[in-house]
Amino acid sequence: MNRRYFLKIGGLSTLSAVVPSQAFSAGSHVSYALTPKPAKADIVGADFPATPVWGYNGQVPGPPLRIPHGDRLSAAVTNALEAPTAIHWHGIRLPNAMDGVAGLTQPPIKPGETFTYEFTPPDSGTYWYHSHVNAYEQVGRGLYGPLIIEEKKPPTVDRDLIWMIDDWRLTKDASISEDFGNGHDLSHAGRIGNVPTVNGRYKEVVKVRAGERLRLRLINASNARNFSLSFGALNPFIIAIDGQAIEPFQPQQNIIVGAASRVDLIIDMTGTPGSQLPVVDSFYRQSFDLVTFEYENEPLRTSTLDSDIALDLPDMPEPDVNNAVTQEIVIAGGAMGGLQRAMLNGEWLDLREIARQGYVWAINDIVGNRMDMPPLIDVKRGQSVLLTIKNQTAFPHPMHLHGHHMKLLEIDGEKVEPSQWVDSPLIMPRETFTLAFVADNPGDWLFHCHALEHHAAGLGTLVRVT
Repeated sequence: MNRRYFLKIGGLSTLSAVVPSQAFSAGSHVSYALTPKPAKADIVGADFPATPVWGYNGQVPGPPLRIPHGDRLSAAVTNALEAPTAIHWHGIRLPNAMDGVAGLTQPPIKPGETFTYEFTPPDSGTYWYHSHVNAYEQVGRGLYGPLIIEEKKPPTVDRDLIWMIDDWRLTKDASISEDFGNGHDLSHAGRIGNVPTVNGRYKEVVKVRAGERLRLRLINASNARNFSLSFGALNPFIIAIDGQAIEPFQPQQNIIVGAASRVDLIIDMTGTPGSQLPVVDSFYRQSFDLVTFEYENEPLRTSTLDSDIALDLPDMPEPDVNNAVTQEIVIAGGAMGGLQRAMLNGEWLDLREIARQGYVWAINDIVGNRMDMPPLIDVKRGQSVLLTIKNQTAFPHPMHLHGHHMKLLEIDGEKVEPSQWVDSPLIMPRETFTLAFVADNPGDWLFHCHALEHHAAGLGTLVRVT
């Protein structure tokens, strides 16, 4: 695959709730109640039993949270599970105490307890929320949902759709396979499922009309699956990556969407009334139809809309790369990864001994197994940081930095254009990324691979801003 100009971003899926774009007048406070609890979901259709899941308010995906940019979000989370949990607000530059990483920014929410998250998102865009306790199991059971911060000046579209893509590892009776955290998943590509879904539905059909303009907010909620999406004869414009607006452009090849990231598209439906068009994924050896557009018999209009689709560009602090603290990050380990030894709990051990303790990955030869480990990066607030991330392994890694966005500067020494801000860039095997950010958000922040099994097996570190 030619990676030079693919988006290193994340995911597709379909939310059945369709909300038209609109301009909101900023209020002050939007409140939600979320209850993670066991439930059942009709994932694979009437021919199979409903799948036992864990869902926010008993649904998968969880309820879409939408607030106007500038408003304050309050989310009261009452844990109705038999296990502790917490919610991470993925991609939001929020106060450290609200980040939702149990053991680092807050204690876990115990069964029966309620914890209220409150913050004012500084950026509009497409985000998501998910569990951050035993995430490879709790996300794998369905604990995730979309979070939309509405722009004050959204583009004019006929429909604004949220698509959350996931993949499930189901058994023959449509129940979730209980092999969470097995050795193969930890050391290889992560938990890759056998049932891909859009908004919790296998082989979803989305009805459209010729001439209709859609905004698709794509969110990848998979544990580890990445997607390479083809929209056939359609020519979508990409208008945002990881929640942050970019200058609109039409990709010349498939759109690569990595685990945990987001991409916003504008698509004019130019097909023939009565026809069908599949959206095809081909990231791995076996391709499949992720979702099918089905055109109604009556067109909406005979020509496409003629209106501006560009969003206001993000208001991010620009890193000063000439006066930045530089940090090289080398990702090593996993099957065929060449890692010989690494430091675990302050002691140098060979790979065999590390693996016996359940770890197979390292950053700069240090296994990230604790929330109280020394930070890899320790800087004063306002300091610019220049990162060089080298993936020396045989597998892709979506590297997620909490509490900040990073500017993607280069891939293998080649400048990235148009300029883009990311929080979960997908780094392919043997690739090197150059990124920069301003460490302007105080606290201890997690920086980890969002292939959740990789993180559980040691692929994480901390960034401290004081």
